[in-house]
This record gives sequence, C-alpha cells and structure tokens, in this order.
Amino acid sequence: MNIARSIDSLNYLAIPEEVAAEARATMRDRFGHDVQRVRDTGPCRVCLRIAQQPEELLLLSYRPLPDAGPYAEIGPIFIHAQPCEPYASTTAFPEDFAQRRLVLRAYDRDGRIAGAVVAQPGAARQRAAEFLENEAVVEVHVRHESYTCFAFKIVRGS
Repeated sequence: MNIARSIDSLNYLAIPEEVAAEARATMRDRFGHDVQRVRDTGPCRVCLRIAQQPEELLLLSYRPLPDAGPYAEIGPIFIHAQPCEPYASTTAFPEDFAQRRLVLRAYDRDGRIAGAVVAQPGAARQRAAEFLENEAVVEVHVRHESYTCFAFKIVRGS
C-alpha cells in the first residue's frame, strides 16, 4: 500500500465512551483515583475538541494500552464534565489537533514502542501513515508535545 492511499484509510479513535461514562457516574477512574473537577481549556478525549474558553472538565487517569507490559503507562486526561458527543468523524483527523506539534508513538502487537516522532503542525497524518506502513505497527498514539498526555489513537481503517 502506498502512503497516499494509507493516509486516506486511517481511523482516528477517541477514548472509549464507557470510560468517560464510568468516571462521570462514579467520580473515580478505573485505577481507583478520585476524578477531579476543573475549569480548563484542555482537550476532551471523548469529543476531541479543544475548548477556546475554560470549561467544566474532569481530570482522570487513563491507560491507552492493555496492562500487558512496561509500556502500558497510566496518565492524566481531560473529559467534559457533562456528556458530550463522541468524536464521530473517525476517518478525519481531529480538526482541533491538526495545526499543533504532536508527539506520535507507534506501538507493535506486543504493546512495545516501535517508533516515535514529534510531528510538525499539519504533518501528523502523514507521519502516522508512514508508521502504519510497517505491518508490525498496529496503532499510533497522538500525544501533547510537552506534557505527553494521550490525546487519541490512529489505526488502519478497514
């Protein structure tokens, strides 16, 4: 598969909606931590929108990989305090992230890092497609450049 074709067949996935629903209902995350209510402009990992003005958000811990090895790290993420519309344009790169410098980490089937890069604004789609050209890579995590918090993942489309 060539890079141009693979860019058009990528899927962009937010965190599972049930993770957010559980956190909102129990005010605890899946690791037993209390969820914190904050006013911030952080990106919601459900709708993949970055607030322009401070909004009511919940801060919780999240692990984007199964707990199967040393790369299965847990880190902080924001979600809207009230239910929001989950990101539905899974074949479109999330617009609010498109012009940001982003850390991309490619992971293999065993959950090990297979490569990483800081993608310049507008280049994350291309760089993710390049990682996913390697059959050993199964997903690419998109992360904040300086805090390195998980934002969303990119996988091959069907």
